[in-house]
Amino acid sequence: MTLFEVRNLGRSFGGIQAVRDVSLSVAEGEIFSIIGPNGAGKTTLFNLVSRLYDADSGQIVFAGRDITRLAPHRVVELGIARTFQNIELFENSSVLHNLLVGRHCRASTGFLSELLFTQANRRVEIEHREKVEGIIELLDLQAHRNAPVGGLAYGIRKVVELGRALAAEPRLILLDEPSSGLNAEETEDLAFWIQDIRDDLGITVMMIEHDMGLVNMVSNRVLALDRGQVLAVGKPAEIMENPRVINAYLGG
Repeated sequence: MTLFEVRNLGRSFGGIQAVRDVSLSVAEGEIFSIIGPNGAGKTTLFNLVSRLYDADSGQIVFAGRDITRLAPHRVVELGIARTFQNIELFENSSVLHNLLVGRHCRASTGFLSELLFTQANRRVEIEHREKVEGIIELLDLQAHRNAPVGGLAYGIRKVVELGRALAAEPRLILLDEPSSGLNAEETEDLAFWIQDIRDDLGITVMMIEHDMGLVNMVSNRVLALDRGQVLAVGKPAEIMENPRVINAYLGG
């Protein structure tokens, strides 16, 4: 079943067409990767989906609902979470508290009950803590749960950002270059986590990635972008052998 669609999406900045007539569909339970050279429009596409940018043209559909003009916080509430190329965490706060921030969109109590810390609020707080502890276990963050994020190694902070996105309980997670800055061992761990996110948590994954080894290892399908346009869509092996994709990466 199709969970997510982009139909003829376009966005320009001045005279530069960053995304041009892009269409794609992602099935529920799929790991769908987007590749392309620098400047291909990959992150702009994610920014359009998460509503950081407005589309000039086209349509974005999630779970059968048009979200093209939806407010960014409503997109998260509906079930789309993301990570960023540049880590966006509260560095003076602990890993645990950074993950709890991801639960904000799932808050169900009002301001007054939170102020008085009522019994209902306590139940919700326990639920949030249980969800976050499950993520800490999944991502092997137990040793760092109380550590300030700013003092952690870069690779660990990348994992914390992934965990914060998972804390929002998305149906679809957008990973923007998740292996950037990771070493070979950390990238291998990431590959297993991505598969676990899909298989154990039932979350559909869209991923922008330059590490073709990781793309080959986890992806069901791959879309190649160049200069804002779709070059090809298919299985990883098909994309890696596609002459247009090879030309975009290596030059012709």
